[in-house]
Amino acid sequence: MKQLSLPPQGAADVFLSCVNAVPDQVTRANYIANHGHIVQSISAYSAASASKSWYGLPRAAWGQADAIVVGSLSKGNLTDLYTSYMVPSTMPARVTYDEIMVAANGKCPFCGGIGLVSTLDHYLPKSAFPLYSVLPANLVPCCKDCNTGKSGTFGLQRAQQPLHPYLDDPKFFNERWVHAHVENTNPIGLQFICAPPQTWQPVERERLLSHFTDYNLAYRYGVQAGAELAKVIDSRKGSLKSLSPASFQAYLAESAMSPGFDVNGWNRTMYYALANTPWFYNADFEGPV
Repeated sequence: MKQLSLPPQGAADVFLSCVNAVPDQVTRANYIANHGHIVQSISAYSAASASKSWYGLPRAAWGQADAIVVGSLSKGNLTDLYTSYMVPSTMPARVTYDEIMVAANGKCPFCGGIGLVSTLDHYLPKSAFPLYSVLPANLVPCCKDCNTGKSGTFGLQRAQQPLHPYLDDPKFFNERWVHAHVENTNPIGLQFICAPPQTWQPVERERLLSHFTDYNLAYRYGVQAGAELAKVIDSRKGSLKSLSPASFQAYLAESAMSPGFDVNGWNRTMYYALANTPWFYNADFEGPV
């Protein structure tokens, strides 16, 4: 999981950029007449971000595109701002879309960079929270797997909220809470688990478990780590064969500290686990481990 800087674009300015591209004068005038409601919704999102209580923001009913959400704006009006006046390459607000996309440097923040960014994800799904369809703080660069695997609903409790890459506590991104167990099997396996520090608040621990589960990270990390683990073992039998067990452990520990990988990404987690598994770094892999 990777923390990103909050998009610098002004939320009200982005809203107006989308609105000004609406060709129908009556529809455009309706958006402008509700500008005050949009400003209030931006403030509400900021307040929810300060208390990490996005789950408590007002929700729209499932479906019902014609249902009024705020003022005289329907759910369809609000989601159209994104799909029709922000996403298309010919729209002025597409500049904001692209700027938010490139800020992640191609690495999806939800899965620790397993996937390459291919779209923007609505942290609060626009199907339930259409007021935030074009709010920059609610638009997060995302890979295809995280975007399609994430439910279109959002938790009803604080503990069910996934991590917010812009607005969550930095410790979730800077301190280790993903671990792995090295399984002495044939072939050797890795089991990734969510294990936050016991000193963290219970609701924080529950949120991390929810994120880990919702994005299917145990399985996805395991798939990524399998090929890398095979390479490590091959290297130990080849180019690293001359290293003593202590030196091999030091090699693994150094890889676990690589600043190029997220502290809770699959790669650093894997090497950290290997460096802390005595039977692994003491093995020569020439016979049964």
